[in-house]
Amino acid sequence: MHTILFVCTGNQYRSPIAAEAFRNQLFQDGIDEAEWRVSSAGTWTAPGQDPPDEALELAHSHGLAIDGHKTRMLTANMLAESDLIVTMEEGQKESIKAEFPFARDKIYLLSQVVEGIVYDIPDPATANGEAHNIIGDLVSMIQVGYMKIYSLVKTD
Repeated sequence: MHTILFVCTGNQYRSPIAAEAFRNQLFQDGIDEAEWRVSSAGTWTAPGQDPPDEALELAHSHGLAIDGHKTRMLTANMLAESDLIVTMEEGQKESIKAEFPFARDKIYLLSQVVEGIVYDIPDPATANGEAHNIIGDLVSMIQVGYMKIYSLVKTD
């Protein structure tokens, strides 16, 4: 089984929507979802929370459903079980590498993978009215960069 973990801060907007967008691309490509585990987690969150209504609406506006999502705190076990870890912010990537050196070689920043440029995907929860644009850009990045992300999964 191939495993991809998308990581953001609160695990309420960016990472669950990115994970669902990636899953959706797998489905559209006819790839057997049974061979994949695509999940998300947050670096600083309270586990077990439902996504905010705004996150649900933003996901739905892009044809994605995160209704069953519950927030999860990032753990060493999640990192160890993942073939690929994709972060939304450079600080998240560097913090995870520092705290969990065993995972260094499989952590990537989404913008760098997709566009070859280092920049952070802003947090819609604190974006002052820009959440719709941020999520639209995020979903587009996953759609456009899907094969780049897919090709990073280490298959031993």
